[in-house]
Amino acid sequence: MPVPDLITACRTDPEHFQLHLNGFMDDLRRLPVEQMVASLEPGPTTEGQLEGLTAAIASAICRERGVEPPKWVGETGSPTPYFPLPARGLALRVRLMIESPMAFKIRNVFVPENYLSRA
Repeated sequence: MPVPDLITACRTDPEHFQLHLNGFMDDLRRLPVEQMVASLEPGPTTEGQLEGLTAAIASAICRERGVEPPKWVGETGSPTPYFPLPARGLALRVRLMIESPMAFKIRNVFVPENYLSRA
């Protein structure tokens, strides 16, 4: 699914946004490297929290697969701190800020350290 369509799907179906992101992660890992990189273009057409999260996922999986991410990935982040998973308490927010993988932290997105793990 193209990145702009993914972001639209997440916004249209906020109750199941994580399912859309999980499918995106699975697709990036399943595709041959050349197709994976091609599937990341075009990048998002807007700026926001989901764009930052998508860029972090793309960055981490490109690194995992040993390829350079598209230019937009390095230019995209969340304009405000974003906790995609419920983190209402201060202690949990601090924990996520500490343990988030670097690809997420630098984009102002805070997730558990195992966020990219898929069983």
